[in-house]
Amino acid sequence: MNPDVQLGAWIVAAHKALSRWGADQIALDPFEAIIIAGRAGDLFSATRAMGMLDAEKFESHRKLARIRPLVARQVLREAETLDLVEITWASGSDFLLHHFRFKNNSKEGVLEAVGKLFPRLEPSNVARATLEILGATVDLPRTVDDISNLLSSKGFVERDITLTTRLINDLGLVSKTDEKESGISLLFNPYAFEKNAEDVYKALKSLSSVDHDEALRIVEQVRNNPGVPLPAKINRQILSLLVKLGVVDYSKILTQTGTKQAYFPTAPYVWGVFDKSAGNALSQDLVDDSKLLLNSFRYGEYYSQPERGRIKNPVWIINALLRDGAIGVQKPATAIGEDYPLALSRGIVNIVESLRYPGRYSMELLKTDVASAVLEVLQQKAMLPKETIPTDEEVERAGQFMSPGAVRIEEEIPDSLKKYHEEMIFALRTSRRKR
Repeated sequence: MNPDVQLGAWIVAAHKALSRWGADQIALDPFEAIIIAGRAGDLFSATRAMGMLDAEKFESHRKLARIRPLVARQVLREAETLDLVEITWASGSDFLLHHFRFKNNSKEGVLEAVGKLFPRLEPSNVARATLEILGATVDLPRTVDDISNLLSSKGFVERDITLTTRLINDLGLVSKTDEKESGISLLFNPYAFEKNAEDVYKALKSLSSVDHDEALRIVEQVRNNPGVPLPAKINRQILSLLVKLGVVDYSKILTQTGTKQAYFPTAPYVWGVFDKSAGNALSQDLVDDSKLLLNSFRYGEYYSQPERGRIKNPVWIINALLRDGAIGVQKPATAIGEDYPLALSRGIVNIVESLRYPGRYSMELLKTDVASAVLEVLQQKAMLPKETIPTDEEVERAGQFMSPGAVRIEEEIPDSLKKYHEEMIFALRTSRRKR
């Protein structure tokens, strides 16, 4: 694998784990370069299929990626030097630039860009050591002494090694066993930075027979019906346990200034197949986008009103997008313009307002690889190929996926800020050009 792509994958993965905490936490200070590079990856990923962006659209995507203007200027200057982006800079203006284009429309291109950008952000020794440890522990657990010796051979001093090991264990980037090998604890990297397979086994085994059967029933329901909201009668305590353990992914769609919200379950290890089929088992960029698109369409299927353009079958929509590149061009719908802000904000689709029918919209597909992944999951009913048996790591990976722009943390923010966030996303919609 291209070393820049692999480094970028670990940075993206580490950034996702660190995003569970507030970026202004003092403990995260040593990880600043990882956080900035990860956010740059969010920006590049969201815009990679959009071609040339004007100043206003770029500003919306910059804000959604949570990159401050001064930091954005530094990041973009470096990216331009590396020939990753095409930029027309602004001067004496409220905008950083007039035009922006990310040059490589692929997931691997985004990861490579993140990997190339990271060294130019003056990363701390802790940040560099963190990425070394993540790479070193991906295949097999390593003793703390092994990790120390590895880092020492790469020029890290004892103080940095000790601090890094403590921080990444406390923050959940790696796990540390209670059991010891020859009296020394083991460090391991479970891909998704959640509970390990042994914890899953122990937790499920501790359930009563009734609760255990209920857990298996929920897992089977999720496997066979990806993204379909679970029935109200489901045991919420058991579901919560499965989500916490990483057996079930649970993402949340929030639209219309917080007045509508819904949760959508998926099986995490199923999506892992697509990472591997793409030649990169470390990245979750395609996985997260695909979950988001699937859950957005499930929202339109189960929660949108018929008169606004309710989706009857997501498979029809995905097939139409892949076949024609767009839906709703001849029959635009209100729901298309209002119910899918997350897919719009991630650059998966473009939403276009009809000139003939103001207030109604069509949808153009930008990321075909994402739509193809969703179609495969829907057609296979989320079942793995028969010859493929998921490993323990695959079963427990990707604990709680939080849809970008919806639920970074389960904490209410003022309605005015929710409205601002929504307005910023919907500002990305465009008008149909006259022919």
